[in-house]
Amino acid sequence: MSITRDQKEQKLEIMLQSRRLEPASPDLAEQIVHKARHLPQNQTVSLTQWMKRLFAEFHLPRPAYVLAGALIFGFVVGYTAPQNTTPTDDADSLSVQSFLNADEDEL
Repeated sequence: MSITRDQKEQKLEIMLQSRRLEPASPDLAEQIVHKARHLPQNQTVSLTQWMKRLFAEFHLPRPAYVLAGALIFGFVVGYTAPQNTTPTDDADSLSVQSFLNADEDEL
């Protein structure tokens, strides 16, 4: 014996109507206000404060140290790059690092 969809809906309606409803307490509004006062409220946070909290939360290094490290890494990679990367038949072109290898007399 299979139950049709209409019978299931009727059974559900009967169950919902037969449930017991408890009336709300008379001081419900006061309880809500009291709880809301003790909860921390959302604040508007500036971008710098948000970044500071982000770095503090994830224990990331300060942005100035990251920038300085990236610059030093860039200088090291740039200085250790091969100097003669230009074609040999182009005599007019100069290497970017040619100023570092200037032939000067010793003092």
